[in-house]
Amino acid sequence: MASSKDNLLTYQLIAGCSAILYSSIVLLVLIMPLYYLEGAVKGFISFSFYQLKMGDTLIKLPELERAISLSIPITLNSLFLLLLGLNSVTYWIYRKHSPVLARLMFPTSMATVFSTTFFYMTHTVYILKVVESLTGEYVVTNSAGILILGEVILKSSPLADMMISPTPFLSLSILNAVLSTMWILRIYTKLSSQSIRNRDQK
Repeated sequence: MASSKDNLLTYQLIAGCSAILYSSIVLLVLIMPLYYLEGAVKGFISFSFYQLKMGDTLIKLPELERAISLSIPITLNSLFLLLLGLNSVTYWIYRKHSPVLARLMFPTSMATVFSTTFFYMTHTVYILKVVESLTGEYVVTNSAGILILGEVILKSSPLADMMISPTPFLSLSILNAVLSTMWILRIYTKLSSQSIRNRDQK
């Protein structure tokens, strides 16, 4: 029969692996380019940075600048969760249980549910809106007549395809929050049992 410590270590391992999986995927989506543009406008767009050029001129877009600013708290939350997950697994390897990690992971995991929603809103409201406005044919009218600069071709990365529906990321964030909740509840259940035993012995 598994001891109380073994049970806690199991919860620690599962919660830690879930945190690593979720935070690694989110950080990958935040850092790697989601969209590539070719033609009259060349460059790439990601959550954390972008580079767009028309000829030799760099293009700055307020919507993408806002998206970068809004992605900072999501990045920080994911980095902290990744750190907690790695520490949880490391402690498990050395057969050490850490209630402190559980107490830190619980609110951080709960925050991921809200940050995931925010994550998708940022993509839909800012990034996707810009991407849709950039594609198509660029035509300029001047005194000489109509000048066709060319067409802009959009290429989506596999990571962008993951952003089509919020279900995958939201499901992962909820699973991560549930696992961290189970871990912290198991700790408090153990502490409560110990308290009752100590009281009965007096």
